[in-house]
Amino acid sequence: MIHPGLEALKTWKPIEYVAGYRRVWLRSLIPQNAHHSWECGWEDADTEALELARHDSVLAEGREDDYTNTCGLLFDAGGDARLNGISFDKART
Repeated sequence: MIHPGLEALKTWKPIEYVAGYRRVWLRSLIPQNAHHSWECGWEDADTEALELARHDSVLAEGREDDYTNTCGLLFDAGGDARLNGISFDKART
């Protein structure tokens, strides 16, 4: 028997992903009862938001940015977002 908490991992809900993704921009925390898809969306958007802030800070200091350390994370987060209907823009990978 599968643990009841793991049952949610068997289904993917793009609408939940989008809802979680959008909540980061409202500075919302992950609720305890959030669907796995919602959490993934929140985490991807959080990754993108943190990286954008870091990137802007580096440029404001007059330094050249090197994405070597975060390129893989941003590629994965951005790819997942596009697959779930989040469009690309300046603040998203």
